[in-house]
Amino acid sequence: MARISTLLWFFSFQYCCFIACGAQPIFKSISTDESALLAVKSRITHDPYNILATNWTKGTPVCDWVGLTCSRKHQRVAELNLSAGSFQGTIAKEVGNLSFLVSLDISRNNFYGFIPDEIGHLKQLQNLYIQLNDLSGQIPQSLGYLTRMEELVLHNNSLSGPIPRTIFNISTLRSIDLMYNFLNGTLPDDLCTNLPKLEVFNASYNHISGEIPATLSQCSEIKILRLGHNIFTGSIPENVCNLSKLEWLRLGENNLTGVLPSTLFNISSLSDLAFSENQLSGSLPRDMCKNAMNLEYVFLYENNFQGEIPATLSQCSELKFLSFKSNELKGSIPGNIGNLSKLEQLFLMKNNLTGGLPSTLFNMSSMTHLSVGYNKLSGALPRDMCKNAMNLEYADFYGNILTGSIPPSLPFCRSLNTLFLVNNNFQGKVPVGIWNMSSLQYLYLWANNFTGFFFLGFGGGFSLSTANVLIKLLNWVVLVWHGRETRFEFRKFDHLQGYRHRIKWILR
Repeated sequence: MARISTLLWFFSFQYCCFIACGAQPIFKSISTDESALLAVKSRITHDPYNILATNWTKGTPVCDWVGLTCSRKHQRVAELNLSAGSFQGTIAKEVGNLSFLVSLDISRNNFYGFIPDEIGHLKQLQNLYIQLNDLSGQIPQSLGYLTRMEELVLHNNSLSGPIPRTIFNISTLRSIDLMYNFLNGTLPDDLCTNLPKLEVFNASYNHISGEIPATLSQCSEIKILRLGHNIFTGSIPENVCNLSKLEWLRLGENNLTGVLPSTLFNISSLSDLAFSENQLSGSLPRDMCKNAMNLEYVFLYENNFQGEIPATLSQCSELKFLSFKSNELKGSIPGNIGNLSKLEQLFLMKNNLTGGLPSTLFNMSSMTHLSVGYNKLSGALPRDMCKNAMNLEYADFYGNILTGSIPPSLPFCRSLNTLFLVNNNFQGKVPVGIWNMSSLQYLYLWANNFTGFFFLGFGGGFSLSTANVLIKLLNWVVLVWHGRETRFEFRKFDHLQGYRHRIKWILR
């Protein structure tokens, strides 16, 4: 009996200590979550599918509410997922009371207002997805207190101000995505000092300035680095080449200067490289594809690159997109580019390229876009240019000194939509088969030396010297202007808008 009394006293003492220490039974803990969630519901002003109105109600078990997942051990809300529900409203500060929350996803909705500081109270939080909303204000400093955070995704909002320095101290972070906001300020010099696990850092399409920190090389696990469309200045850090796992490097549309480090092309994992619309200069590395054999997309347009196109480009066997547009490149187009069997789009316009067009360019059946306009290319187009390039959709030879006639194989480019031959020295007749090209919408031929008479097939026709006429030919429209230069182009009749006021004569 004495032993039973002792046990009863012991358990009573333990219960008092339990209460005195502020602990609560499970049913009271889940009620805390319930109160927080009902506050979240009350801030949602538009629930078009009545998802919450008919489900988040008192009297039903919280763990059965739609969008919630409770932990088995504690029976507390561990995941809150309201993504893509077309919800509108503000984020309730009470969300910070969901103390067992591991994942919060309210992405792809119409939430507006600020991100509440109270989210920084969620010490268990690992994933925060608030992208594709209309949130404004600054990113709370308190997010830096989330020491277990792995993914922070805030892109496509209207957030402003600097990126809190505290975020870059979360050593567990694997992904930071802040793209498409209005963030400003600079990146910290010690950016990667405390981010040993970071794999994705995307801050593109913002207003961030300053130089790119040299400590980026310490983010040794990084695979995707996107800082394009900002106001970064200075040069590209040489030690970026130490990022041996890097796959995407996009720094286009900034104010970067200096040369392109040749060591970048030692990163064998690199597949996407973009430095377009900067002020980079110097020549392209001669062996740029010796080690970077996995490159698929190269965007180097609108810079000040000089020198020749490297012949080793043919070693980038995975290349799909290549743009050197609007630079100061000279010399000829390497013939072995035709060995790039996966190349789909090639843009070399607005350079100082000379020599002839390699016939091998037209051996690539994968090619859909070819643009070499505004150079100093000479010679003739290959007669069989469309024998293999059957998927070609867009071809631009504008403003060169090309000669010869339009290749008779042109009608075999059955996917061709647009063809620019303007401002060259082409001559002869336009192949009759052009009129059977069902995909062709825009054909620009003016400022050449074409001759002959176009027979329309029903008792009429016109000479290439005819001035100021518009002729409807089946579903084609032929526009010919004669002034300071003869302009001669074809358009499908459906694309005539804006030209009706030019009509002088219509042949029916």
